[in-house]
Amino acid sequence: MDDELRRIRMQKMQEMLNKKKQAEQRSQRVEIPIDKKMDQILAVLLAPNANQYLSAIKERNYNLYVKIRLKIFPPKIMPELDLLIQYLRQGMIRRGVISLIEIQQIERQVLGIGSTITIKKQGQDAKSLSNFLKDDED
Repeated sequence: MDDELRRIRMQKMQEMLNKKKQAEQRSQRVEIPIDKKMDQILAVLLAPNANQYLSAIKERNYNLYVKIRLKIFPPKIMPELDLLIQYLRQGMIRRGVISLIEIQQIERQVLGIGSTITIKKQGQDAKSLSNFLKDDED
C-alpha cells in the first residue's frame, strides 16, 4: 500500500512540474515587446527610402524617432497592434503606403518647423514671403 501511495504522489508531482514548465514556456514565447511590434509594422508600411530615412533618424536622435513613431501609432491604435501584425502576415495590408515625404512632414511637425516660402531677388538676400510683401508695400 505504501508503494502505491508513493507512486501516486510521484505521478502528481510530475504532472504539477510539467504544467509549471508548460506555463513558463507559454509566457516566454507569447509576448513580443511593443517596440518590436511597431518596428515590424513600420518596416512593411514604409516605402524603402522612407524606412532608410527613419532608420537614420533612429541612429541620430532616438527621442525624435520615438516621437515620430508615436505620431504614426497614436495611443488608441496600441491595443490593435497584434491585429495589424496578423493582417500583415495574411497580406491584407498594402506595403510601402507611407512615403518619405510623409515621414519628413511628421518630422518637421514634431520639431515645430513650419513651412516657409522664401523669395530671392538677384543681388538681394533671401526673404520670407511675408517680409517680401511688407517691403513691397513701402
